[in-house]
Amino acid sequence: MHENQINPDFELIAKVRQIHSDTRGSYGSRRMSGQLRDDGYDVGRYRASSLMKKAGVYVKLQKRFKRITDSNHNQPVAPNLLNRQFEVARSDTVWCADITYLVRPEKFPFLLSSAGFLTHLSS
Repeated sequence: MHENQINPDFELIAKVRQIHSDTRGSYGSRRMSGQLRDDGYDVGRYRASSLMKKAGVYVKLQKRFKRITDSNHNQPVAPNLLNRQFEVARSDTVWCADITYLVRPEKFPFLLSSAGFLTHLSS
């Protein structure tokens, strides 16, 4: 190409970058070509793939689920006193809690905990 010629893919590359940004990097070449077709461009899967390479955009793959619960340990386990008997005789006598770890790629695991109590009296 000569210096004064404009790349014919310039508009498409800009569109690919915009779609990549709008979808937070989740579109691969198949979905990218479908979106480009929806937007009026005649682009197939392989053309979309080469446009993505030219634009320098890649799919951000989801990380696989990583189990963080270690059930194989010798530590004491709290007994199940409730044993799925959710009806209580007095209010505020049964408490429950839940702990959830959210793994965040940019920081340390985040601990989210909630506690509540059963206030429903059985009749």
